[in-house]
Amino acid sequence: MTTVRLRSLLLCVALGLAFGGATRAQTTLRVMTYNLLAFPEPVPAGRQDTLARIVDHVRPDLLVAQEIRTVAGANLVLNDALNSNGVTRFSQAAWVPQISDPGSTVKLQQQLYYDHERFTLAGQQTLTTAVRDINVYTLYVNDADLAQSQDTTWITVYVAHLKASTGVVNEYARQQMAEVLMAHLNTLPAGRNVIVAGDMNIYSASEGAYTTFMTGGVSNPLDDPLTLPISWNGNSAMAQHHTQSTRTNTLYGEGAGGGLDDRFDMILLSQTAMTGGNRLSYVAGSCRPVGNSGTCFNDNITDCSTGQTPFAVLRALYYMSDHLPVVLDLSFDGVVVGEAPRETPAPVALRHAADGTLFLDAQRPGEGMLERWDAQGRLLERRSLRFTEGTTTVAPCTAPTGLQVAVLHVDGISLRHPYIIAP
Repeated sequence: MTTVRLRSLLLCVALGLAFGGATRAQTTLRVMTYNLLAFPEPVPAGRQDTLARIVDHVRPDLLVAQEIRTVAGANLVLNDALNSNGVTRFSQAAWVPQISDPGSTVKLQQQLYYDHERFTLAGQQTLTTAVRDINVYTLYVNDADLAQSQDTTWITVYVAHLKASTGVVNEYARQQMAEVLMAHLNTLPAGRNVIVAGDMNIYSASEGAYTTFMTGGVSNPLDDPLTLPISWNGNSAMAQHHTQSTRTNTLYGEGAGGGLDDRFDMILLSQTAMTGGNRLSYVAGSCRPVGNSGTCFNDNITDCSTGQTPFAVLRALYYMSDHLPVVLDLSFDGVVVGEAPRETPAPVALRHAADGTLFLDAQRPGEGMLERWDAQGRLLERRSLRFTEGTTTVAPCTAPTGLQVAVLHVDGISLRHPYIIAP
C-alpha cells in the first residue's frame, strides 16, 4: 500500500471516528504465521509445551504453520499446544503430505489451525511447485447474523514456504512459486478477503517473488501492511520487523544463527481485507513479529527489551524456532457465534491534542497495550498502559510531525485513533 493511499484511508477512518457516531459491533480476529523449525524433530524435545506458552501469550484465532515434518507433529501442535489448559476450541485442516518434488528426502509441510467457534473450514486444496506445496484454505466467519443476513464472509488463506537462500537461482525459484500462487489467486471472485502468509525467504522489496505478490493481483491485488520499500536483510533501520534468527548461534546444530537481521516471515492481505470492503479490515499497526521490540538487531531474541513481552515468552521464542511468529489483527464488522456483542462506543475511547498528547476516557479502571505508528508502518511506541476511571493523559512520543495512528489493545478489542501532528 502506498503512503498516499494509507494516508487517505486513515484520514477517512479519522473522519468516521469524528462524525460517524455509533457503529456496528466489531470482533477482532488474530492471525499468526509461524515457522516451527522441522517440528517435532529437532532438539530440545517436547517443544509443543514451549509452543503452548507462546500461543497462550499471543492468543491467535488462526494459526498457519510451516515446517511440520509429520502428521504426528501436526497433532501435537493441535492437542498439546493449542488445545491445552482447558482450551478445546481449535481444529486443524486435513493433513496433506507434500506432493511437490516427490524425490526430496526432506518433507516440510504447512498446516492450518483455526478456532472453530469463530471460523468454519469450507474447503482446501494443494498447489504444486518445483520446491514445496502451497496450501489453500477456504473459510468463512461464524457470523451470528448469518441466518438472517445470508451474507457469508469468505476468507481464502494461502500458506507458503518459499525456496530458501540467496543467489539468482534461489530467487527465481521463489518467484516461480509466487507466480503459481498468484495464478490461483486470480481465479477467485473479485473482492475476496485473502490472506497470504508464511516463510517467504525474501531479502528485499526488489526481489521477483515480492514484486509478483505486489503487482500480480488482478481482481484481488495484494498489499503488504508494513510497506517497507527497501532492503530488509541486515538493515538496522528495519530491526523491529526482522523475524530471523532468534539466535546468534545455532541451537544443537539446528536452524540458522546470526541473530535477528532478516524479514522472512510475513502476512500479506488483499486490498479488500486491508480496507474493509467485505466486512474484514486490517487493524492499523497490528502487524508485528512477536517479541521483537527493535532492540536486538543481530542479537538473540532474549536480548530484546522486555517492555512488550515477558522474558519467559522471549525465552520460549528462543528455544522454539529460529524464526519469530508474525501476527496481525483483522476487525470483523459483526459478532461471531457465541460471543457477547461489543457495542460501540466502547467502554474506553481515545482523544488527542494538537501536540500528540492522548486522552483515554474510561468508564472503569483497566489496563491494555498502547501502540503508535506512523504512515509508513513504522512503530513509534509500544507500552503497557494502566488507566483509571475518567480521563488518563498520555504524553506524546518523540516523533516527527505528520500522520500517526494510536492503537489501544484492551479487553480483546483494538481501538484505532488516527490523528495528525501539525508542523
